[in-house]
Amino acid sequence: MCKENGFSLIEVSVASLIIMLGVTGYVTLQSEYVVTDTKLNLRGVALNLAQEKLTDLAYFQRLRYVEGVSSFQTIANNLGGTIPAGESKVVLSTQEHLQTYTTQWEVENLYYVDTNFDGVADTWVKPGSPFFPVELPRNAHLKNVHVMVTWLDTNGDTKQIDMFGSIAPIEQSQSFQTKYRSSSALAEP
Repeated sequence: MCKENGFSLIEVSVASLIIMLGVTGYVTLQSEYVVTDTKLNLRGVALNLAQEKLTDLAYFQRLRYVEGVSSFQTIANNLGGTIPAGESKVVLSTQEHLQTYTTQWEVENLYYVDTNFDGVADTWVKPGSPFFPVELPRNAHLKNVHVMVTWLDTNGDTKQIDMFGSIAPIEQSQSFQTKYRSSSALAEP
């Protein structure tokens, strides 16, 4: 019996097929990783834009309207703050790829009223509710804000991030945190 050294054509073909399938799987996985990373980056930018707008609306300087000054009363649908509603272009990478995002927001005024007529406010109501106050206070007691940021993803599909928040008519300079922060909060980190 004579035993030959080396590989047969079938063994080489099977080994080549296994290597080819492994490399194809790896390349496919890497391309999926890049696409997913891009989608996550687009979503992360949208989330930051929504958070910036919500924060922008919360940092008003006056309760009543004053020309050229951010005020609580001017917070309304697509109005208020320093960041305007509409399209904005964001640079996403060092290649200066511009991505267009559209930021919009809706505001709902809420009032805390007495609904069981015992002289103590007990329920939040909005305009159109049965217990909506006949005589409105100077300011809404609370503004619920719904910020929406939309963009096109890598496939050309429209995507949207929604962020919700509430803004009370308390100027930042009059907030509890500003007036009563401890000396340790003022220390440098």
